Amino acid sequence: MREMRCIVFEDGELVKALMAYRRRSGKPLPSGQISGLEIEKKPEVIVRMSITSDAGETVVVPSSGAELAAAMIAYCIDTRVPVPASSNKSITTIDGHIALKVMLS
Repeated sequence: MREMRCIVFEDGELVKALMAYRRRSGKPLPSGQISGLEIEKKPEVIVRMSITSDAGETVVVPSSGAELAAAMIAYCIDTRVPVPASSNKSITTIDGHIALKVMLS
């Protein structure tokens, strides 16, 4: 028997997680306001943030795979949500939101 937990991220939490992760990894987001967030589910989960500069130009920044998972795990650690290091983790969607699926053995 195995246990599964899903940690569902609201859009604002996901944006914070991605911003913090990119800042830490030396790839900060372009300056401007986040004007949109799009979640694509196939074939893998991809998050696209639209950022509008003060000049009105819009840049789309995609995140997926290991980068997305690392940002979500780091956010959980920062906010003291326990995520066991030895567990299998994957990204999924639940009710239109991104979720970190944690399989405990």
